[in-house]
Amino acid sequence: MVLTGEEKKFKERAQEAFKDTFPGAQLYFFECDMFTKKRGWYKGALFPSYLFLGVEEFTPEFFSTLRSVKGFCRILRDNQNPTPIAGRALEELRQLISYGEALGVSQFEFVEGEPIHVKSGPLANYEWEILKVNRKKGEVTIQTSLIESGMRFTLKFTEVEPVK
Repeated sequence: MVLTGEEKKFKERAQEAFKDTFPGAQLYFFECDMFTKKRGWYKGALFPSYLFLGVEEFTPEFFSTLRSVKGFCRILRDNQNPTPIAGRALEELRQLISYGEALGVSQFEFVEGEPIHVKSGPLANYEWEILKVNRKKGEVTIQTSLIESGMRFTLKFTEVEPVK
């Protein structure tokens, strides 16, 4: 976790801090196209305050370097017990990484109360359970397994078809 709104800057500072001592460390921060009536379309954080870290070994030296980067808050679950990403969550993360960090709009199919299937874009190839549908705003809320608390996020849809 890092300071909200500082994700990109934190990533840049961390990469600079890691470049000599931990050159294999990878940080991922995802943005996607979002829409609000007030702002219109804009790029926003898919997971505000979260960066995903890929490192061969999480050593005390690595943690010390990470902790020294301005904007660092904590490692999840806690600093002494970092939570590795595995199973479906790792598959989701790999899928997102394969599309790059600047994600566009995903198109999806759904039936309220049933799982949805994303037809194209970075969230494709998985079934997602819709937690909330707002047809008036053209949005659905889904829950990711990348974060243990089951972080929810809202997707704007542009083309919607019932699942057959």
